[in-house]
Amino acid sequence: MLKYFELEDYEILVFRFWIILMMIFIPVYGLFLLQFSEGAVDFMLHRWLISGYWAFFFFLSFLNVSVKKYLALPCFIGNFIAIAWILWVVNVNHFSADYSMGLFLSLSGIAIINRSNIEMIIFYVFSFSLLFYCFYVYPDTEISKMVFTLSVFILFLVHVIVMGKRDFINRNLRQLNQQLKFKNKRLKQLIYVSSHDLKTPIRNIGSFASLLQSNLEEDELEKEESKKYMGFILQGALSMDKKIDDLLEFFKFDNPDIETKEIKIQNLFEEVEKTIINLYPNENIFIQWPKEIPPILKVESHQIQQLFHHLIDNGVKYNHSENKEILITYSSNYSHHIFNIRDNGIGIEMKYKNKIFDLFQRLHLSDEFSGTGVGLAICKTIVENHEGEIRLESGIENKGSEFVFTLKRNGEDPTRICFKKNQVLSFNSILLSIKTL
Repeated sequence: MLKYFELEDYEILVFRFWIILMMIFIPVYGLFLLQFSEGAVDFMLHRWLISGYWAFFFFLSFLNVSVKKYLALPCFIGNFIAIAWILWVVNVNHFSADYSMGLFLSLSGIAIINRSNIEMIIFYVFSFSLLFYCFYVYPDTEISKMVFTLSVFILFLVHVIVMGKRDFINRNLRQLNQQLKFKNKRLKQLIYVSSHDLKTPIRNIGSFASLLQSNLEEDELEKEESKKYMGFILQGALSMDKKIDDLLEFFKFDNPDIETKEIKIQNLFEEVEKTIINLYPNENIFIQWPKEIPPILKVESHQIQQLFHHLIDNGVKYNHSENKEILITYSSNYSHHIFNIRDNGIGIEMKYKNKIFDLFQRLHLSDEFSGTGVGLAICKTIVENHEGEIRLESGIENKGSEFVFTLKRNGEDPTRICFKKNQVLSFNSILLSIKTL
């Protein structure tokens, strides 16, 4: 409930400005009526109390973060207090022209700060109920009830139209704000990577080049030692080159504005399968694809292909078993496709379940397993582009890992399911396929 009243940063300034207007308008309009409206019956103490209510939360919003964050809540409550009192004092003055004008202005000002059509309707239902009650209990008014009611109703319709436009603008602003936060997070990550991971091979190159130069000048360097230093320099340069390539690959996928198209998922599976076969021609690989899955998915084809490729590639690469087994299953709910990918590799301890998705994060030394630690970061980006989530479901050292990821449905028919036999790849079947080419 409280979450509904949480304000975005750009909304806080609007609400504070509106509170200032209410603080000023209510007492000032009362003073104006007492000065220029003959026979006016007013209660300035009440006006100052209402104005004080707004002033209290206005200044408190600068002192308390929670009040600032949920400033819409006291404003929402204050609206009903203010309009109830205004209707009462207008009724006391028999809906005179001056007081009716004040009521009309108050309705205009209070309603415009509502943040949704639901708030608007609740507010106007409350106001109309009190208005009709006043007309019924105190029928003696100085203005035409029909004209005034019609005017308020027209004001309500105008506010609904304006609110619809504002809701559209606010939704776009929230979306852009989320994208900006996402980009800022990525930028900070890039700055961190640039200042740490990418500098490491540069430092190594500089250190060994400096050592090589000093020893050459003193003519004390043996041939074998020289080759060793040159090897370190070359290794650092290659590492730098690989990390830059992988970083460019990562940011190529770092774009939430993707264009989804309907694809035949079995064709995509076959492409991924061929790629894995070509990467590991001397391995016994057993890949079991989902038995039941909709034949058509609406996704960004290249990104989803890379998603499956990276997850299966990890299951094969980080695997000491003679037979590399990858099991992929599919399920779904009303909003998302759900994929589970399980392997029989070396496993990942659950304490690293968040770290593994960060850029350039590796759990093993480069001489143990190749790679730069970008694959799972790319997987997370692709899944987020499809409004889904990815997580390490289970991981036990030397007993394999299981990843689960979801992809948002985009209008696919959940009743359409295709049945596919288990696909098993082995070294012998790979040799057989090569011979037939």
